[in-house]
Amino acid sequence: MATYLMHEALPPYAWKAILEGEMDPHPLSDPQAMAAGFAAIGGTMQGLWLSAESCELVFVVDLPDTVDAVACSLRYIQRGQHGPIRITRLLTPQEGVAAIAKASGLPKSFKVSGSDG
Repeated sequence: MATYLMHEALPPYAWKAILEGEMDPHPLSDPQAMAAGFAAIGGTMQGLWLSAESCELVFVVDLPDTVDAVACSLRYIQRGQHGPIRITRLLTPQEGVAAIAKASGLPKSFKVSGSDG
């Protein structure tokens, strides 16, 4: 199981529908419906928030893997009411320490194609 941070930017027409009462229930008023979608693929939603800075929906979910996260995103936006979803795989502190250890072991000349360094 992995944890993902998902950001959804609702397009202006979706906010118009929410504000005018044409989209009911909307995700913020019925987070259980969104949680049920993640549960159907074997995941759990830890929470749903509205970002004050960007007015994006932000949710944290635990899903079996990245393929499941992308599948959920594709099915969700396929409904046509919502914008693209940015998916960020979150690492546990232990995974972060392992990544740092692995990076420290790479040769200093290690280069990714197209990188400056």
